[in-house]
Amino acid sequence: MMQFKQLNLSLQEITSKVPGIFSINMNTPDGRININGGKMRKAASLAKLFILVEAFRQSQDGKLSLEKQIHIEKEHLAYGAGVITYLTGSRVFTYRNLIELMIIVSDNTAANLMMDVVDRHNVNKLAKQIGCTKTVINRKFMDVTAQQVGKENYTSANDVIKLLQLISKRNNILTDHSRTQIMNILSDQQLNHKLPSNIQENHHITFYHKTGELPGVEHDAGIVVNKQKLVEVAVLSEGWVEAGTAQSYISEISKVLIQYMK
Repeated sequence: MMQFKQLNLSLQEITSKVPGIFSINMNTPDGRININGGKMRKAASLAKLFILVEAFRQSQDGKLSLEKQIHIEKEHLAYGAGVITYLTGSRVFTYRNLIELMIIVSDNTAANLMMDVVDRHNVNKLAKQIGCTKTVINRKFMDVTAQQVGKENYTSANDVIKLLQLISKRNNILTDHSRTQIMNILSDQQLNHKLPSNIQENHHITFYHKTGELPGVEHDAGIVVNKQKLVEVAVLSEGWVEAGTAQSYISEISKVLIQYMK
């Protein structure tokens, strides 16, 4: 088992090899590790976590029925991550289905539809309400036109931790029932090649998480749990030339995190 002090030293050593690339906030029972946690970075698909929480907040307030069905028209399709665009035949989903696909396979079509449903302005209000000063959602996913005129989605490692704590701990924004449903969705994550990449069955560690990527950007953030510990972690990185190099560094972070959790 790795002690907290060694975890901190190991993370400092890993990130010092690529200065300025990483932002890390890791909240553990033994203390918090913060490496450039306040730096604003492109959110990539971590923005979907904010949409997820806002959708459940509206659901519990009676403003949104998660079981309502929607037929997805051709003009709604967004390419990139996900599966909806590539399905043949009928495209009828409930809002709950869209939320699940948005998280577990990072489906961009699902995310854009849910952004319309909950209204991105409400997502930004949520971020502001919980003190996420570096988070703003300015555009839909795969919106190249918006990107070309400088519209981007941003967040920080510190902000992501604030959001994750709404899911991991009791609060006055999400009910316990909403929190449980969100945890269940996060546990079904299919993109497990980053922070959970070194997990083994006998470790008895569960990752509830969401990845994010854009050219030069590699993120992973979530809640890591075993019988003794709960850790909220946000690893954001930006400035890579090759995704493979990024993922090798995140694999190093994965190894020391898992050693600490064991």
